[in-house]
Amino acid sequence: MSMNVLIDNARIADLFGTCLERGHVIVEAGRIARVGEGASPAVPELKRLDAAGRLLTPGLVNAHAHLYSSLARGVPLAAFSPSGFREILEQLWWKLDRALDARSVYVSAQVGALALLRSGVTAMFDHHASPVAIEGSLSQLKRGLKEVGLRASVCYEITDRGGAAERDAGLAENVRFAQEEREPGRFAAHMGLHASFTLSDETLAKAAAASEELGLSVHMHLAEGKEDPVDALQRQGTRTAERLDRHGLLGEGALLAHGIHLAQAEVELLAERRGSVIHNPRSNMNNAVGAAKVSAMHARGVPIGLGTDGFGTSVIEEALCARLLAHHVEGSPTALGDDVLLDILGHNYTLAGRLFEVPMGHMKQGYAADLVLWDYDPPTPMEGPSVLGHLLFAAISEGLRPHGVLIAGEPVYWDGAHRTLEEHAVLAQSRETARALWSRMR
Repeated sequence: MSMNVLIDNARIADLFGTCLERGHVIVEAGRIARVGEGASPAVPELKRLDAAGRLLTPGLVNAHAHLYSSLARGVPLAAFSPSGFREILEQLWWKLDRALDARSVYVSAQVGALALLRSGVTAMFDHHASPVAIEGSLSQLKRGLKEVGLRASVCYEITDRGGAAERDAGLAENVRFAQEEREPGRFAAHMGLHASFTLSDETLAKAAAASEELGLSVHMHLAEGKEDPVDALQRQGTRTAERLDRHGLLGEGALLAHGIHLAQAEVELLAERRGSVIHNPRSNMNNAVGAAKVSAMHARGVPIGLGTDGFGTSVIEEALCARLLAHHVEGSPTALGDDVLLDILGHNYTLAGRLFEVPMGHMKQGYAADLVLWDYDPPTPMEGPSVLGHLLFAAISEGLRPHGVLIAGEPVYWDGAHRTLEEHAVLAQSRETARALWSRMR
């Protein structure tokens, strides 16, 4: 439940022009009610939180994540020698997700959400798979996320690779959650799909029909590896995005993760349909699948967001990596300049604002009181245009971490610790659960 609070003695900034050397913020009913410069007024009925000169910004949004990857860190693999992307899936991720049970789904959500919170993320979009434990799996995600306090949209990954029964169970889980467990402002839903190369036309048609009936957009992988375009061309004689468009899946609100292996005609189609390509540069480099043509897509008007794909949790570090990767592949030290990077981060806020029905990302009256108080004392002057640069380089030079986090006005994390969860106990439980999960991987 949100509370009315006064955050005093803060350095206040957002990425879009607001920057106060010293100020205060009043939060009421889960939204920013006032942003003021200098000392705060005397408001005795408000709970006062002393920022002690720290930097206060809006929380971050992660537009594509896999919470279950939280339990993969350090996993021992007897045989891991992939020659390409599909082999990475077969030798790691499809083994891991098939070993998940209800408990490990819940634990992965809890520990993964804590890690996101400690990276300043207050809202996220999760893409889940647990083929042996499908029914109720999204409720287990919600349970873990709710205990941590994050806003989230979740979905189950529909695929044909486990047969029709698993496909239908995945579809049913998306429908069940959307019908029964959405909570306005807190928990939203997408229709989850894996990727074109593991989906039949029958499956795409079923998912499209259910999505239309429920008013859901899809969340899926698009042309992450070469498998997608090769399969679509061989089976349907068309490109991946064109195939998905035949089923009406590329509309505004769609989350299309990666978008690496796209022809120019597909880029034009995405610009027209307004589906969002979610860039995940660190994961893409790790899997050696290539680099999305982010600058070119942005220039053509394709909406671009940013996610971590479960490869880390820091959206700020992901943004810096997106810039460095663009510099490298484009051979230009000015690729993905501030204007483009701000558009991408701003689009994350737009996507979240639509889903959670509250404007996000600005330190202004009426915006969501999803706020992060960073342990950051800038070594150089911080002014409006320099806020992005401060955050990007603080993340890699000082290990930028929150002192406190508020979500919908509720302080869920303060003085470097969660307000209700014992983090050491959560991590101990996670280690125990991961060990059992790994023993089931074959």
